[in-house]
Amino acid sequence: MQKWASTNGVAWQFIEPGCPAQNAYVERFNGTFRVEVLDANRFQTLRDAREQIAHWIPIYNEQRSHKAIGNLPPMVFKQRWQERQSLLSIGSA
Repeated sequence: MQKWASTNGVAWQFIEPGCPAQNAYVERFNGTFRVEVLDANRFQTLRDAREQIAHWIPIYNEQRSHKAIGNLPPMVFKQRWQERQSLLSIGSA
């Protein structure tokens, strides 16, 4: 794994011992992915798994509400955030 990471420019980062909150977003995603995709489907082939995952990702990002961001889908949250940022930059000009 370390060889693959090095070849592909991926840097390893570890959380500090006793600081699980540093990894909370990833752990939340992993748990949701496990329940909504891995546990909910019986994949017949690797291709089947890839297709199901590819189908789920846009739903997760564009339709599914996320409690941590006010029960909005991430894309809606991002759009609203960008709109606020542009209004702030106009107001400070």
